Amino acid sequence: MRRLNRRWWIAIAVFVVALSALTLSRSGLFGPSSKECQPVIDLLDYNRSQNEQISAKSGDAKGIPTVTEQSAYQAWADGLAVRAQNVHEPDLARDATQLAVLANEFVGKMTDVRIEAQSRAPGAPAPPAVFQMELLNNQIAETLKKLSDACG
Repeated sequence: MRRLNRRWWIAIAVFVVALSALTLSRSGLFGPSSKECQPVIDLLDYNRSQNEQISAKSGDAKGIPTVTEQSAYQAWADGLAVRAQNVHEPDLARDATQLAVLANEFVGKMTDVRIEAQSRAPGAPAPPAVFQMELLNNQIAETLKKLSDACG
């Protein structure tokens, strides 16, 4: 009977360790389980669908957000807050709550943009609130990515 070469034994061992690590990670032993991730997946799906709806209504509209656009964004932020409350795994809950807070701050800045824009001359630089909204948008995107990486 022929013996396996030492390299084959090492390759088999590496494969078994990798397969075991994958199995354990899927079981929730390392990182969130599928049960813990379900509320996060619901939150991400909701965000995606709302993003599509808001984009369809506003198109590529640039400029001052309308009251109608703001109310659509407020519904989005409120929906994120409701779904964030369903996330119970501590690390995921922290990120989901942060997402809801950032979304609410983003919507709040829309009013500031409208007020500041009314007092500006045509052609003047964008109001400071626009840059604050851009920063909030970047933070929202980062938080969504963290949640998606953990459970997506």
